Amino acid sequence: MAKLEIQIQTRKMLKPSTPTPNHLQSLKLSLFDQTAPPLYVPILFHYLSSSEGIIEICDKLQKTLADTLTKFYPLAGRFRKDDLSIYCNDKGVEYVETKVNVDLAEFLNEGPKIESLNNLLPWCVPPDSDQPWSPLLGVQVNIFNCGGLVIGIQISHVLTDAFTLATFVNEWAHISQTGTTKANYLPSFSHLPSLFPTRVPSGPQFSPTSDGGAKIVTRRFVFDALTIEKLKSNSNATLRKPTRAVVIMSLIWKVLVGISLAKHGHSRESSLCFTVGLRGKSNIPSSKHVLGNFGMFGIANLEANQPREELNDFINLVGNTIWDTSIGIGKASVDEISPMYVDTYTKVVDMLLKRDEMDIYLSTSWCRFPWYEADFGWGKPFWVSSVSHAVEVICLIDTKDGDGIEAWVSLTENDMAEFERDPHILTFCPPLGK
Repeated sequence: MAKLEIQIQTRKMLKPSTPTPNHLQSLKLSLFDQTAPPLYVPILFHYLSSSEGIIEICDKLQKTLADTLTKFYPLAGRFRKDDLSIYCNDKGVEYVETKVNVDLAEFLNEGPKIESLNNLLPWCVPPDSDQPWSPLLGVQVNIFNCGGLVIGIQISHVLTDAFTLATFVNEWAHISQTGTTKANYLPSFSHLPSLFPTRVPSGPQFSPTSDGGAKIVTRRFVFDALTIEKLKSNSNATLRKPTRAVVIMSLIWKVLVGISLAKHGHSRESSLCFTVGLRGKSNIPSSKHVLGNFGMFGIANLEANQPREELNDFINLVGNTIWDTSIGIGKASVDEISPMYVDTYTKVVDMLLKRDEMDIYLSTSWCRFPWYEADFGWGKPFWVSSVSHAVEVICLIDTKDGDGIEAWVSLTENDMAEFERDPHILTFCPPLGK
């Protein structure tokens, strides 16, 4: 295959098709938004071909994105760090169209190098004190030879979680396909800030960056349905049948604990931290469709002297943590949820500061979100993928059939070398794409 070359054809700030009313031009963040890491969340939607012409596709995507932004108007605004709010001033989102010099099918069949996938994303600078006017959303439409295309999205974590991103993408796709809105409700970014206002920060803030500046590499590991069922059947969960995501997170954690033992020569305290979504778990009225960040850390802890040989031990730790967190949220009132969240957030930050003494791993699951439903009018995506990450993190996403899981694992270069040759990984799923 020829060397990947990407030429920018169009670059602009795309504004909502209808101006945002004056009374909606300031949106306070919620407590969950306030503590989100200051980074962009990336995702790629790969489409093999279309019967429509490229010019028609690009024109449609631009128009319908502008229409969608009228409903998701905060995404076209700018973050104001001084008062923790979004200035919904319709400054626009970064919109880029590119031409790529290879066939998408060939690109995918050869197993794309993961680092090359990042080139299909728009370039965005996270909004902070030095870049206060950075867009909250970037979209890059990459047109490949023979009609294939990839829609790359970067969206600021300060305002969105996976649910919010999936809701936005599927609404945009539905408007593009049908010309009409899909949702029979107006998405609300203001509901959570009214219930969970921001707080005066105390102590260190969340930072997912690795210590020591070690090079981070990302590899993709695909666990098919048969493999996951085999792992489930070998487990003996004490309370309930584990989910696919719990099994895969637990297996990865077990392998990482083994790597740590070999590296340090002794067992260390280890924690796996992951987000537990709160929609559908809390008693908060009208919270099913709220937009913004709405999740709480679950923290599974393994003491230095605890058993760490059986996968089942890890599955029970992770599964019970999710169960206990969900039960606690279900019983909590609105006034009780905020201190619960702050407590778990503080614990995670404290653990990140103790990385020299213990091991802490961050994981997120995007399973069960309707990524593969994003049909813009030329069919559902052939593949929905993550990209290479600059921080150590484990990202899970469904395979296209909905039964398997892709694990996108980002580790230091040395740890990844050990991870790839671990017998459990070699047995259940060799890595794909380097």
